Amino acid sequence: MRSFLSHKKSDYFICAAVMLLLSLGLLSSNKYTLDILITTVYFCTIASAWNIMCGYTGQLSLGHGAFLGLAQYTSTLLYTKMDISPWLGMLAGGLTAMLLALLVGVLALRLKGPFFALATIALTTILEIFAVKFDGITGGSVGITIPYNPSLGNMIFKDYQPTYFLFLCLLALVLLTTIYISRSRLGSNLVAIRENDLTAASLGINVFRNQLYALMISSFFTGVVGTLYAQYVLFIDPAGSFSVIVSEKAALISIIGGAGTVFGPLIGGILLAPTEIFLRTWLGSTYQGAYLIVYGVVLIFVILTIPNGIAGTVSAYIRKCNCKTEQASGDD
Repeated sequence: MRSFLSHKKSDYFICAAVMLLLSLGLLSSNKYTLDILITTVYFCTIASAWNIMCGYTGQLSLGHGAFLGLAQYTSTLLYTKMDISPWLGMLAGGLTAMLLALLVGVLALRLKGPFFALATIALTTILEIFAVKFDGITGGSVGITIPYNPSLGNMIFKDYQPTYFLFLCLLALVLLTTIYISRSRLGSNLVAIRENDLTAASLGINVFRNQLYALMISSFFTGVVGTLYAQYVLFIDPAGSFSVIVSEKAALISIIGGAGTVFGPLIGGILLAPTEIFLRTWLGSTYQGAYLIVYGVVLIFVILTIPNGIAGTVSAYIRKCNCKTEQASGDD
């Protein structure tokens, strides 16, 4: 019991330490540096939200772009058409994404493996088509440009530091939620479902209901961070909002960092997001798309050498060392 409590406290301590370290970026006034930091924290947050559903349940979703895009359009349309503050639009976008997750869960969560992944991809594609066709509301392929009116109420700022601070707060909230879930009965149920859903069901765990809870929580945070990012770039369009690539990046970051762990997506995001930016800057003009080859090589290397990801491998090593220490002390 004592070891459990100390391990629980250590997660919160690590979370606080990481947030403190990332907050040092607020001291910078260089917009390029802050843009890299914002992008990094953005993908860390998306990957952490994706991890709540897919890392802990073992289901592979490649359709989180649907939740992100729907939330972005909800918030942006409320702001541009009805002059409703993005602070309320962010909440509305998250709740809309949550409702979509409820519908998706009822229809598709009983699918397993690649079939669920294909269903989520189809959902994202369908919503992208709708956004293109209903151009009277969504602006079609042209997209929607958010008016640049800097103010706290509009969630638009002249400097990058306030936006970066908001992203940090949201990342901290997602991490704290993940820590809480991982120590709760819901987290235990999700891990049991991931390991063997039939055995979990035989023990009285409602597989469908627990997966649905995880999907709704995951979609809510995905929608919220999506609306915040829309207020940062001040533009949305169907191809960018309803993007399967965003879901693929979230999966890639989580798998490399360690899916099903609290800090795996954070580690993966901190490593991969800046790397992608630097590779695109370095290779983009001469070798367009070459950074994707590097991504593929890294993913293959991780799967072959550390299939549990960086965080999962480190955790297993620490547990192994602790077991050896306890065994040695017991022998003494």
